[in-house]
Amino acid sequence: MASQSFRSGRIRSPVKEMVCGHGERPILRTSTTKDNPGRQFWDCVYYEVQDACNFFRWVDPEAGGAQQDSEIARSRKKITTLKTRLKDIEWKLIIVATLEVVGWIGFLYLLLHNPHNLRQPYGMQLISR
Repeated sequence: MASQSFRSGRIRSPVKEMVCGHGERPILRTSTTKDNPGRQFWDCVYYEVQDACNFFRWVDPEAGGAQQDSEIARSRKKITTLKTRLKDIEWKLIIVATLEVVGWIGFLYLLLHNPHNLRQPYGMQLISR
C-alpha cells in the first residue's frame, strides 16, 4: 500500500522501506504459477542466483487474503462442529459410566442382601425338611 510523505508531497513506494535478508531492495516479479497466475510480488534480488534469504511479499495482500479468510472460516466452522460433537460424546460417556456404576451397586446389593441363596445351594432346599 502506498503512503504519502507530508514533507515532499510525493508518493513513497513500499519497496524503499523494504529490504531483503541481503540488505538489498526487493524486485517486482510476476507469478506464473497455476494458483496465482499474473499476480505480482516482491522478491529478493538474488533469487535463484545465490543463497536465497526467503524474502517474499505479495503486492496485493488482499487478493490472497480472501482465499485465506474463507479457509479460516471453514476451519473455524469445522472446529466448532468438532467441539460440539466432543461435548455430546463426553455426555454419553458420563451417562454410560453412571449407569455402569449404578448397575454394579445394584448387583452387589442383590448379591449381599439375599442370604438364603448364599448359605444354601439351590438343590439343598428340597432335601432338608
